[in-house]
Formats: sequence, C-alpha cells, structure tokens
Amino acid sequence: MKILTPFLSGILLLTACTHGGRHIASAPLIPPHLDNFLAASEVILNDVEDARFPVYCVSYLKELEINIDSMSAGGVQQELKQNAAALFKASWEIRNRLHKRLPEFDKECSHQLISSFRQFRFLEDYFLEISSDIEDKLPSEIKFQEQPIPMIANNIPYYSFLSAPDVKLEAGDILVSRGMSFISGMIARLGVRPTHFSHLIMVHEDSESKKLQTIESYIGVGVGTYDMDYALKNENVRILWLRPKDREMGKKASYKMAELLKEKKRIRYDYSMDFEDLKRMSCSEVVKAGYQLASSEFKVPYYPNEILDNSDLVTRLKLVHGETFEPGDMEIDPRFELMGEFRDIRLTRDARQKDAIMSAVFDWLENKNYVLKDNMESYLAGSVIFAARKTFIWPLIQKTLKIEDFSKEVPPRMLRTVQIMNTLGAELLEELKKKDAQFESQNGVPMTYMDFAKTLEEMRLEDLSLYQNKKTRKLARIHKLIRPRK
Repeated sequence: MKILTPFLSGILLLTACTHGGRHIASAPLIPPHLDNFLAASEVILNDVEDARFPVYCVSYLKELEINIDSMSAGGVQQELKQNAAALFKASWEIRNRLHKRLPEFDKECSHQLISSFRQFRFLEDYFLEISSDIEDKLPSEIKFQEQPIPMIANNIPYYSFLSAPDVKLEAGDILVSRGMSFISGMIARLGVRPTHFSHLIMVHEDSESKKLQTIESYIGVGVGTYDMDYALKNENVRILWLRPKDREMGKKASYKMAELLKEKKRIRYDYSMDFEDLKRMSCSEVVKAGYQLASSEFKVPYYPNEILDNSDLVTRLKLVHGETFEPGDMEIDPRFELMGEFRDIRLTRDARQKDAIMSAVFDWLENKNYVLKDNMESYLAGSVIFAARKTFIWPLIQKTLKIEDFSKEVPPRMLRTVQIMNTLGAELLEELKKKDAQFESQNGVPMTYMDFAKTLEEMRLEDLSLYQNKKTRKLARIHKLIRPRK
C-alpha cells in the first residue's frame, strides 16, 4: 500500500501553506491546502499521528478527498515530475500509519478509510508511473506465467513492492488482489463502498509437503488449491498482503478450509454471493468460511459491505441484497496488520483507466437511472453459445468463431452481462486512451483518475446528445449498450 505518495501529492497540490497553531489542543484538525504537495504531505503525516485524529477522522479525510478530487494534473506537471518519487513514499507512509491506527477508529471512520485508501492508491500509481518512467503495457501484451514472481523476485524495475524487511509469507496470510479485466473492476465496485480489489487468496501450508499453497475460488472453477508461484503470477496489477494479528487463528482457519475442501472434494462457485450457504463459495466466502470453522467468534468481514437493489446490473446478476463481503473490505479489518503491497507499474495506467470507466458506468446505473441494453453478441452469449458450450462440437465452434473458452457452469445471465460490460468497457477505453495520450502530449504528464472521471462524463453527455437526436442516433456508441430507462 503506498499511502504517502498519492496522499501527499493530492495534499501538496492543494496545500503548500503551514497551519499556525495546528497542534494547539483546542484547535480542530483540518487538512492543509494542496498548493504544494510535499509541504502538505508533512502536515498530513503529522495530523494522522495526532492523538486527536480519531475524533476528526471523517471530517478531515472527507475534506481532503474533496480537495484532491478538484485537482488536475495539467497545471502542476512540473512539481509532479520533480517530486513524484518523494510523494509516493510519503503516501505509503501516511496509509501505513492510518492502517496501524485502525483499532482506534470507529465504523464511520473505517468506512471513510476505504474511500481514502482507494484515492491514495490511485495517486501512488500515478506518482510511480511518472517517477519510474516504465513503459505502459496492455494485459494482452504480457504472458503472466512467464514473468518474475510478484512479491518474491528482486530488483525488477517494473515491479513495486513495499514491505517490512525480511518478512516471509506464511500460512494464514491473506492476499487481496486485483485482476486486469473489466469484470474484476465490476466486482471491486459492486458494494456501496467501492474498493480497489476483486479477489481474496488464503495462504495455506500443505500438511505433507510443507510447501505454501493458496486456497482460492474462481468463476467457472470453484474452490481449489494452487501452487504459490502460479497464484502470484495470475494476471494481477496489485496485491495487498495482510496477516492476522492472531497468527495461530489464521493458520487454523487455513487448515479448516483445506480440510473442508478435502472432505467435499468439490465446492462450486457461488454466483449469487449467498454468504449463508457454504455449499458454493466465492473467493470471499473461502476466507469467511475458514474463520467461521476456526472460531464462532472471529467473524469476517469486520465491517460488511452492502449490495443495494438500486441498479439494473444487480437485477441482471440476481445478486443477494443486503450485507456482503467485498475482497477490499479486508483492508479495514483492525485484526489484521499490513505486511506490504505489490503493484505492476506497467499495468497501473490501464487499470486506472478501467477503474474510472467502471465507476462511471456504475454511477450511470445507480444515479442516472440507466439500464444495460443487450445486443446481438450478448443475446448469443446467453443462448446459442451457452447451449453450444455443453456439446461435443464446442471446440470446433470455439475455433471457428474465435471465442474464449468458459466454464459450462457460468449462468447465462452472467454471460450476457459480461458480454455487455466488456463491449461497453472496450468502447469507452478506446476513446479514453486517445484522450489520455492527447492530454499527455499537451501537458507532459498523463491524466489523473480525477481527470478520467471528468472526461468520461463529457463523453457521456456528447454521446447522449447524439442518441437523443433521431438524425444522429446511429452515431451514438455508448448509448447503444447503456441508456436512460424509458
């Protein structure tokens, strides 16, 4: 987790001023202005360590979030280039210290931290890209199983990994990761509190070989054990490393989950995310079940997220409404300590663009009363192609139509929805990448996440104008796949 950098950068942008009397006991804690990134980061670092910070946590972080959201990279490119590396380190330190204070924070503050950590992480990615000068890559350009092992390989210029020195993975550790697909972005955004992560991994030690493995659940596969090296190379842009403070409890949870899998032989994937039924499990349910079997008192997550029945997407996927467990919820569990965080700098820009796209799409669905619209490809995916997948001629159809393989267990409703989201995401991504490249050419630095959000809203309005005019409706690209409910 790199906290100092993004935080600092945002803060330094809005703040260069010092606050006279800031540490007088009677004075409230207020975030600094961000007209000087580095100066602001020092102030923030001191503030988050202040004994009074838990009292001001929500108001402080919300105001800081607003200030960061209001900034654009266009006017501060020189300072960004000069101070990016220092800002990155500062952001990590701020986030790290906030995480250490989790036991002191109440529920409202912890919920705010989810949003703040997400914002800091976007900034950290941005600072790393500027300071390291690593060439951006698309996921399709990388053969992940042929790459150095994340979190383990040393001195890889395009890997960023911060952790305490000389610490090793052990049974009971939890890895919270983020894949590169639009579906990973969708999963990370399903709860009312968006997170940065889409997958949970439980580290386990095999009782016979004594080698570390992972226990995970994948769409189309269900629960299984995997070689550690293979799991770490599984197309991840970032991996958050957490360890239970009660290490024996963590080890017990991993062994209980391994025993359950051995007993059941097969546990299918839970597409409805029904956390009360352990016959099927998503990746989050693996962790939840492990601790549930280890102790009736150690309930995971500490602060449940929530799925509301407020969008067409939730209805389409037939998700269970109410309390849920998003992988990123683990980041605010005070019973776990932060061991480190990995990210692949080659992929962070692409991931940031996709995150911004998914956030925009969810905003349209939840707040602008938009609905997804099936096209020919999505109808075929949920009907003809779904039926063909269960026949012996599937390999021939797959080769002829150049269709990626998928599990026969994936529900038709998910196939249709995934097809729409992938097509919509690709449409938006193509245009967003063009605008990002143009921005960088003009300003010397790429767009920030906040710039992406503003640009996507401009794209929506422009496309909506085309769609609402009968003469130009066919030219609309976004509103072919998502549009206001009639």
